[in-house]
Amino acid sequence: MKGWSGSVGILPLGLRGLLAGLLVLCAAACGGDGKEEEPPYVRIVSEGFVFDENDPEANRVEVISNTQWRVTATPADAAVVFEPASGAGDGSFRIADMPQGKAIRVNVQPLSNASRGESIVVTRAPKEPDAPDPDPAPDPAPDPAPGPEPDPVGGYRFPELPSNWTEPTGSMATIKGDYAFFTHWSQSVESKKRVRNYSYCYDTRRHNPVWVAYPLHPVYREGGTGRTDPDPWAPDPALDEKYQSKIYKSANEGGGSYEGFQFWGTALLESMGKEGYWSKGHLCMSSERGGKDAPINIQTFYPTNIAPQSSNKASDFATVWSYVESLFSGTNNYKKTDFTADDGSQNINIVSDTLYLVAGCYYAHDNWADYDASNYNETPPTSGLSKKCIMPTHQFKIALRTKKGNTGKKISECSADELQAIAFWIEAFPTLSGTSATAELRKIVKPVSFVEQQLGFEFFPDVPASVKESFNAADWGF
Repeated sequence: MKGWSGSVGILPLGLRGLLAGLLVLCAAACGGDGKEEEPPYVRIVSEGFVFDENDPEANRVEVISNTQWRVTATPADAAVVFEPASGAGDGSFRIADMPQGKAIRVNVQPLSNASRGESIVVTRAPKEPDAPDPDPAPDPAPDPAPGPEPDPVGGYRFPELPSNWTEPTGSMATIKGDYAFFTHWSQSVESKKRVRNYSYCYDTRRHNPVWVAYPLHPVYREGGTGRTDPDPWAPDPALDEKYQSKIYKSANEGGGSYEGFQFWGTALLESMGKEGYWSKGHLCMSSERGGKDAPINIQTFYPTNIAPQSSNKASDFATVWSYVESLFSGTNNYKKTDFTADDGSQNINIVSDTLYLVAGCYYAHDNWADYDASNYNETPPTSGLSKKCIMPTHQFKIALRTKKGNTGKKISECSADELQAIAFWIEAFPTLSGTSATAELRKIVKPVSFVEQQLGFEFFPDVPASVKESFNAADWGF
């Protein structure tokens, strides 16, 4: 049993009564005058648990207290029913209902002092999906769509999530050290299926992303490749703005599309003798979540999904990066590429089994810094308002899929012979060789294991190491 000042474990009622009696005797023996009272408290006896669909009593929470208390849920708007939602002294309450496929934090607090309360996390399994998830299984139809993708329950790890992933427990990002983690969920444009949009690891010290991980499947292309107009740049609502690069307008700031201080400064580029500016590069592409005014598209315009990328006057980064994007997602400018994966039709790598992608930034050092637009009119180092943002020295994109594309299996169920993975590693200021798109891709292609070595953690943790140690360019259409 833990100390009385912290959380307590399960304590039988008889023992609790005996302990209470001993406390009274101790107070008398120590010469107390009987006028001092212990501060109000509520302690949760029960541990966190999974909501039981079949046994209502299994969803009961035991508490010990010396005062009146109430029960609340985090997030506050979660549709949770408590029976009862308040009480006094030792007692219990039952979670009568809660949303499927969710994890909620149950809080019990004294009415007189909310800071002395305690909480536990309760999860409920999702509704049984219509099709195997999260790796969609093929239907008899030629272009099958996955069933609704549930929130992570029961320890399932989506294939695209790197090994340093930390699962958020509420509606806000979880911060661990310098990293913030969160998954944005949304709805497909036509079929209205609940799908995960993307997950991220964002560096709260450098104020730029580490990686963005996301699935790609025909269901995500139901809105076409259209983009919300005007661009809906905005802070990520799941992360405190103080951690994010300010590359968006504040209220009543500017009128035109390039007003309102939407970019990083250019002092670093100028010190390197380069022209141009830092453009805002989507890691999960807007066109991969297409649909004008669709929430699934709007969510891609948060700073947590945006990497600073050198513009055309500074380097050829935009062109090289577009070749990588075209290989996996296709493009309307497919005639400018010479590889078979991008031929103007459905990209060969967007398969019914799902294509899993991770795009991100690598920081070889922290010497490359420019300031965001928190206070653009002030001298950045002295304003106290503009944030110092570290610029990446490299960017990468890695991919995983089944070789056949239509196995109907989860990645964790596949053998090494059934999988293929590949990576691309791009310097911040590349120069085109002037040959072909395929030649440019072959200059920067790497095994996934190379990127793992650079960043210091695993990608696609469910996948055998042998898959990540080699690649065959022909398997990917270039």
